[in-house]
Order: sequence, then structure tokens, then C-alpha cells
Amino acid sequence: METKGWAVRETVDRADTERRRQLLVAARTVFERKGFGTATISEITREADVSRATFYVYFASKTQVFAVLAEQVRVDYLRAQELGDIDDDAVLEVLRATIGATLDVTVNNLALMTVLDHQAIADKDINQLWRGIRRQTVLRTARYLERCADRGLASLDASAETVAMMGAGMNDRFAPHVAEGVVERDYAVEQMLKVFLQVIGRTAD
Repeated sequence: METKGWAVRETVDRADTERRRQLLVAARTVFERKGFGTATISEITREADVSRATFYVYFASKTQVFAVLAEQVRVDYLRAQELGDIDDDAVLEVLRATIGATLDVTVNNLALMTVLDHQAIADKDINQLWRGIRRQTVLRTARYLERCADRGLASLDASAETVAMMGAGMNDRFAPHVAEGVVERDYAVEQMLKVFLQVIGRTAD
């Protein structure tokens, strides 16, 4: 006998369905507006204009949908660090592109990241997930800098991870100013690039 409604959950892959995307957009809107703690599933379903039962077809809990949104941010950061057609040895171009793309991701996700930072203080599981995402981006930058140093393309007086953390800190400080329109995006990128180049013993020439 063919099952109906939410009961088909175990046999149908819904990972990329439009309804699931609709719920994720709604959940993000609610979390950004109210934070995680006070947001409710009822508010998410109301925002998505679906029933509560529909929510449970796709997600087991509010925490699960929050974790999926965090994972989307992780994927955005990983994509920002992909070099595409840029030569790995073209340090200036690599840094300019990845600094800019990483800043864009931070600006675009700033409200959600604020909620993630806050919830990570109180929730051990969210803390582990979110800190892991943050650290992963730093480590990828550090590995690139180490490769550059090994090939004589960079001179590191501090550890590669320390320099990568510096870059992440600059990004986090510039992002709110860019989001508010106080600082131009391209100006922020060039300022961060100049600092990076100085620290690794390179010039913009």
C-alpha cells in the first residue's frame, strides 16, 4: 500500500526539494529576527506558509534546521577559498580573490552568524559545530600560506596559523562596516590585502 503525506519521509530523498529550501529560508528569517532561543517551529512554519506537520517531514527539530543553516555557511566559506582558474603561485591574485570572497560571505551571512555566535555560548553542540566551521577556514588559509613559504613565495616570521587568524579577525571587523555602508567593499579588501602582504613579506607589485 502506498504511503501518503509525511509518512513517505523514510523512502524519498528530499534534500534538494523546493519545499525544504522554502523552510530553510523561513527558518533563517525567523532566527535572524528573533534569535535561536525564542524562535519557535510555529513561527518558522508561519513564515514559510506551511503546516507544522510539513516541517517535520524535512527536519526533526529546530536545532536540526539551525545546524543545516550553519552547514550552508560552512559551504559558502569553502567555496570562497576555492581558487578557480587562479594559479596557486599567484599569491597576490589568490589573496585578493579569497579575501574578497570571504568578506562577501561574511557580509551576506552577518545576521545569521551573529545568532550562531550567541547560541554557541549556551549550546555545546552548536559551539562545537560553529567553532569547527570557523577553525576550518583558518586552517585552509594557513595551509596555503605554508605552501607559499615552502616554495619561497612568502616569508613567515609568525606561524601560518597565526597569520591566518589575523586575516580572519580583520575580515570579522570589516564585515559589519561594509554591511552598514560605512566602508566600501573594495577598499576593505585592499586594506586587508596590504596588511597580509606586509606580514608575509610580499609587495603589491
